[in-house]
Amino acid sequence: MVEELESLRPRIREVLLRDWDPHDAARSPAAAGSYDAYVPPLYDLLKGGADEEAVVEFLRDRERESMCFPSLDTRRLRPVAQKLLALVTR
Repeated sequence: MVEELESLRPRIREVLLRDWDPHDAARSPAAAGSYDAYVPPLYDLLKGGADEEAVVEFLRDRERESMCFPSLDTRRLRPVAQKLLALVTR
């Protein structure tokens, strides 16, 4: 399981930076690891059989709780959730 997490870590990180990125961390190489703390719990969620709605809720909760963002429409999170789910179904 640890090996699989380590192999998926860079791909999950890339999706978070390229497709989610609520802090525009991708614009600064120094901030590239901004979302790394989310990778292990997100991996656990994905491997645990989460559906799209659960992944959307995870991302939205991170925006609200950890980043102090207001509750935004979740439609923009669906493509991100789909990309993340596709990483574990390959």
